[in-house]
Amino acid sequence: MSYFNKLQRQWLVFLLLASLLIPIILTLLIVGVGMASGCPIAGKNGQMCLSHGINIGQNLKKLVDLTWNFSVLSLFQVPLWSIALVIFIQVLIYKSFRGWVGVFVAVFSIWYISFAPLIAGIVVVAYLSSQAQCSLNEGGIGACYVFGVDMGSTFHTAAVLPWLLMMLFPLCGAISLIYIIVAQRNLKNTQT
Repeated sequence: MSYFNKLQRQWLVFLLLASLLIPIILTLLIVGVGMASGCPIAGKNGQMCLSHGINIGQNLKKLVDLTWNFSVLSLFQVPLWSIALVIFIQVLIYKSFRGWVGVFVAVFSIWYISFAPLIAGIVVVAYLSSQAQCSLNEGGIGACYVFGVDMGSTFHTAAVLPWLLMMLFPLCGAISLIYIIVAQRNLKNTQT
């Protein structure tokens, strides 16, 4: 029974990590629905794209904003959520994986939580802005209409995020180093 509980916790770890990409995956699905509906990606405010009563542009904007709010911006606005998420996943990894495999998965998760959603979001925004013939500009917010909705502020955030990502490198490095040192000591204590 213990083996199955451990296996269930391992799957839970992977599902939690994969769930961080849900906004980006849904963004890509909504873009696909909008394109399949025949809506032009680039368009002014009067050309809103509706598919089965759903405003494609508005939902796209909300999902991309959710990508930023959930990851990096939560680190600076409400850091307790980010800290709680990382601690919860680290405890779950500690209980689910043993030895150096657990250490590897834990360190991977630290970097994954910090970078995967943001990098995926930036890539999607870069694609959308090129399709809408807009330029990403960190210096100011410009008008950029995607499926009839102005994405200027959302795209501006994507242009600024690489600077915030640079602050995450030393933070993730320090957390990883601390985790490895603590894990190494725990592994030595359990072996003796």
